[in-house]
Amino acid sequence: MKNLKGKIPMNRILIVAGLLCLPLDSMLAQSSNDWPGFVEDDRPPPRYEDGRINFGAPLGETGYWSRRTQNIVVNPDNYQNISTQIAPIHIDDVPLQDWARALTNYRAGETYLRSEPYARCKPAPGPRQIMTPYGFEIVDIPELQRIYIVTVSNAMTWRIIYMDGREHPQDLLPTYFGHSIGHWEGDVLVVDTVGLNEKSWTTRDGLPTTDQVHLVERYSRPNYSNLVYEVTTDDPGAYTAPWTSGYVIGWNENEELFEYICQENNVSPEGMIGDGRISNIVP
Repeated sequence: MKNLKGKIPMNRILIVAGLLCLPLDSMLAQSSNDWPGFVEDDRPPPRYEDGRINFGAPLGETGYWSRRTQNIVVNPDNYQNISTQIAPIHIDDVPLQDWARALTNYRAGETYLRSEPYARCKPAPGPRQIMTPYGFEIVDIPELQRIYIVTVSNAMTWRIIYMDGREHPQDLLPTYFGHSIGHWEGDVLVVDTVGLNEKSWTTRDGLPTTDQVHLVERYSRPNYSNLVYEVTTDDPGAYTAPWTSGYVIGWNENEELFEYICQENNVSPEGMIGDGRISNIVP
């Protein structure tokens, strides 16, 4: 098994970024081992008896998913820019409206740490949930026709994906996780989410969304060790067009999630008040 993390050449990044200009179906047709962070593994993905992909551990085993890359876009102005250079799309290629681009620059370059809802234990929806630092599990319960995404860090929360064929309600009250419905397209789990509020960020990069946002996420497990995550953001309140990005998530074999209480583990004062004042409270 060969771990490619941290060894992705720039030409490979440009290839992946170019794929984001293609229709989603064309993008999915590309070999997933071209994605930054992909690990070669000859073992096939586990499956349930009915043939569905198992996004969890096989029976009798343990494991969970955690990020290999850091952000959904490359933003050189981000204070974390060293760790974001393997993201598959550049911030300049995200079709932000003028006000949304100005807000992104303000969050990322000037006050990123002060304005991060994640540091205040706010639930993280969409790709921000999948980017959680201490991992997550995807729990498929066919008897309930639901899939749960359970996270450790931040607010130690879960998201429900309804798999019973229902539609989105017409009178949704916006919430942190919104309303998610899913279906299978072959081996790909497709999740459609609406009804998100504006109290949290859907990305770690501070890209804004409005209550008009519509997320379409695609989860695939091409082999045992990789979860390929793709998300299309359609928000006419903040963007001039829908756009797609994603990343590869790694499998932590023979490990389990642990209890994490955000309010007791928030040891990031710079994440609450900003690094400009950190010298006043930390020796």
